[in-house]
Amino acid sequence: MEKSTDTHVIGSSETLTDDPTRQQNLDPEPPSNPAKRYLVFPPLPSEDPGPPPDGGTTAWLQVLAGHLMCFITWGLITSFGVFQSYYETLLHEGPSTVSWIGTIQIFILLLVGTVSGRASDAGLVHEAVFGGTCLIVLGIFMTSLSTQYYQLLLSQGICVGLGMGILYMPGLSIPASYFKDKKPLAVAIIASGAGSGGLVYPAMVQQLLPRVGFGWSLRYMGFVTLVVAIAINLLLRMRVPARKSGSLADWEAFTEAPYGHTFGAFTPTDSINILLVTNGLGIPGRILPGYIASKWCGPLNTAIPTATLVAILLFCWIGVGDSHSGVYAFAAIYGLVASAIQSLFAVSLAALTDDSSKLGTRMGMVFSVVAFASLTGSPIAGALIQAGDGTYLGAQLWAASSMLLGAAALTVARIGRTGFVLRAKT
Repeated sequence: MEKSTDTHVIGSSETLTDDPTRQQNLDPEPPSNPAKRYLVFPPLPSEDPGPPPDGGTTAWLQVLAGHLMCFITWGLITSFGVFQSYYETLLHEGPSTVSWIGTIQIFILLLVGTVSGRASDAGLVHEAVFGGTCLIVLGIFMTSLSTQYYQLLLSQGICVGLGMGILYMPGLSIPASYFKDKKPLAVAIIASGAGSGGLVYPAMVQQLLPRVGFGWSLRYMGFVTLVVAIAINLLLRMRVPARKSGSLADWEAFTEAPYGHTFGAFTPTDSINILLVTNGLGIPGRILPGYIASKWCGPLNTAIPTATLVAILLFCWIGVGDSHSGVYAFAAIYGLVASAIQSLFAVSLAALTDDSSKLGTRMGMVFSVVAFASLTGSPIAGALIQAGDGTYLGAQLWAASSMLLGAAALTVARIGRTGFVLRAKT
């Protein structure tokens, strides 16, 4: 009997092995989502996640990633003033020639926005962020080795600027997709990263440059940037499925009156100490209006009076004169108010885009247009100063008038969005 039982068991095992159907059932099933096996970057969402969560741990971690992104992009850009006088001495060049390094950096950052924004919508977020952060870090370390003008232009102007442009749009559009009602506050916190970086980098250079020299000052900045870049790559996660099809630019956006009128500009102060004051007060200046817009008014309703107030301040700048205390007081007030329009500009763009899958593309398109304003704004101001025999009256009137026109454009955008409804939150 035992022998028969053993034979039955062995026979059953042989039958199980020889049956192709049953053998297939025993094999491990292939993973349902092949993207999970992609070891370098996190998997991309494949289904519509529904409405934005408007909060939660993951959402606020994206805000942190966006804040750090602004830290190593606009934070570095607003710190360029600390290098201006050093480069003039090192290169024996005039301020206009040296300023082209920073100007080209800003121009490339904004110009690349259309491409990087579309890449973000197409699901190449992690590739763009990784490539952008690598170029920024590489450019900073190569700047530390530069001694000639063309070397600084290539490393700090072009290489760092290109990395910033590739990184900026994904780092701004992805966190914004996690929020709806709290989007103005979230984007304002992200934009305040420019103030954080604008404090840290100039302070590092001021303290390190006399002690360790130019090369190692830049290398220490590079190491800080590397740590921040690693954190950004680890934190950022896409929420909306990729939009694979579609053109590079969403040309229909410019046919929408609210979207087509969201442009503005202002002139920054070019002094190291005043830069620190301006950037320091720019942190609360970016966050507070975002909270007000999120809680009560809406981004456009907040941006219009803010831009008008900045224009008034720029007109008042004419009366400050050469007073030491007056310039510092103006820098403090201007830093608090003008930084608000920087964050509200991005918030307003996000609020005017109803389809989250096109957010990166549309924001990139607008910033690409703004790139040409950034490229021409400083030379125009410089020409006005030169025409005025060194006085700033012409440049001050130019800056104030430009901002006032920007406030008018925002008003047109608001009317195009809601009509002549006074109490509409938008």
